[in-house]
Amino acid sequence: MLVLYGFIRRKDLEYVSKFPWDIGIISFMLFPELMKSSENATEKIRLLLEDPFFDLIEVTVIDDNEWLKIAEVNKSYGKKFMLGLQPVILSKGLNPNALNDEERRKTIEILVHEVEKAGKRGYIGVGVCSGPNIEEPERSKAIDALVKSLIELSNIANKYGIKLFLETFDVVWDRKRLAGSLDETIKVIEKVREVVDNVYIMWDLSHAPLLNEDPEILKSYPDYIGHIHIGCAKKIDNKLLDTHPGFYRPGAINTEKDVAKLISVLHEIGYKGAISFEIRPEEGQNPLEILNSAKGVLLRAYQLYLEKI
Repeated sequence: MLVLYGFIRRKDLEYVSKFPWDIGIISFMLFPELMKSSENATEKIRLLLEDPFFDLIEVTVIDDNEWLKIAEVNKSYGKKFMLGLQPVILSKGLNPNALNDEERRKTIEILVHEVEKAGKRGYIGVGVCSGPNIEEPERSKAIDALVKSLIELSNIANKYGIKLFLETFDVVWDRKRLAGSLDETIKVIEKVREVVDNVYIMWDLSHAPLLNEDPEILKSYPDYIGHIHIGCAKKIDNKLLDTHPGFYRPGAINTEKDVAKLISVLHEIGYKGAISFEIRPEEGQNPLEILNSAKGVLLRAYQLYLEKI
């Protein structure tokens, strides 16, 4: 397993620093076709299992036959897996905060099935997002419905000793989800934790511009941040998009300086989770091209962080 190090010189002394967190990759964004079908998933995920840069692979729904092949390959590498149900919620129009309880229960039935499967496979966590945003006077009722859904999912996840992560998305720009700003979403997590305590926030650096947030906001909630994604939002004309282009691509907003600032904040709050790349190839791009570029960004960001210590 590769270990990422940074290097700094102070006066006549040289220091080497080990990167303090597991590094992950979201396989279904790097290979977007995996969001539609798990056909040939083994060969794509094999590339990530063989890459010593990564400790954690985030996958979406994978059928049993394909998973057995992936698990067999992973016997040689021993890497960790997480399940991302965000694509399922977004693409299938599922709504954990539906005001109609029958609709909400149908959503939870689908998600519970996948959480149980993740638990049996030994995944370490499951990521979800909220349903569509709505305005008052119904918004508070939708938040209550989301809390109820998260409690149900967290209880199932807890049976398998895995964590549930609620990812915050934009409210008005692109995905338009109910759980958006960190300040407000923390209140949702607090209500869930009154019943079950294995639920956390998944915070995505690339969503920060769409939420008008900054890594500094994480300092207010160190006990709630369970997982981190790094990537880029995109700006076209005056519109912000949640498309996760590779770093340095036209319109890509986030840079290695943003990643360095995030690293600094995470170190300050004593963060113990993993950091995963969420990057998606644009038309004509090879997935490995943007993957290698992202690795370089993380290396440079860590170096920038060390130079400011």
